[in-house]
Amino acid sequence: MYSCHHRYVGLLSLTARDLLHRIAEDTGQSFTELARRVNDEMASGKGIMDAVRKILIKNGLDPNEYRLSPVRIVNRITHLLEEEYSQTLMISAVLAQMVESTDKDRFPPPAFFIFLELLNSVPEAKQTTNLSLSSEIDEKTTEIIELTTTLVSIICSWSKQGITGVARDCPDELRDLARVVARKTRLYQAGLWTCLSCGKVVDLKDTRALLCSECDAKIYGDLEDMPVRTYHERERTGFGKTKKGPELE
Repeated sequence: MYSCHHRYVGLLSLTARDLLHRIAEDTGQSFTELARRVNDEMASGKGIMDAVRKILIKNGLDPNEYRLSPVRIVNRITHLLEEEYSQTLMISAVLAQMVESTDKDRFPPPAFFIFLELLNSVPEAKQTTNLSLSSEIDEKTTEIIELTTTLVSIICSWSKQGITGVARDCPDELRDLARVVARKTRLYQAGLWTCLSCGKVVDLKDTRALLCSECDAKIYGDLEDMPVRTYHERERTGFGKTKKGPELE
């Protein structure tokens, strides 16, 4: 979940990365070691804040001074999604590709479910004609990845097998969101997927581009009627990293 190429900036932590950087600075310990310990604790079924609290108490620090606010995280994600419609569309496509990826930087489905729920809750912003730089898309995508993965680690209850339900300290206003994520994750773990277009639950093996076969066939048919346009988009290879397509090399 974590890497060590960002430094903690400012006093307000919105992501697990930022919080661990703050703890690393205040304790003089290695960020990498702290991240490993948190990941180990979470692998055994502990929530992220329980894992962090254990480290803080061991180092004589007040856990109340090192908090992550799920409500603030939701507000930040929502702000990013509402900021520019064209960028949001591009970020959605990148995250969908990352969910389907089989490499180590795959976007976790529970975090993607959070992204979709929040995306559906914001009003569609007016289309803009601003040309978005790939670096801006990269930065926003990376931030959304870190925010959503942090959020799902806070509001959902975990076991060694994965998400089991709603975390006991999940804020009341986010409990419905946590329930949806837990339900969709359980379906996914059972080999089922909720089509992004029609919402029908289908066998995961029968999906294409995260759509059921019927919706995929309809969209493919619509595309056949459109003028052919050949281009190569940037392919994401990791959090905040891309490699260039053939025409950009």
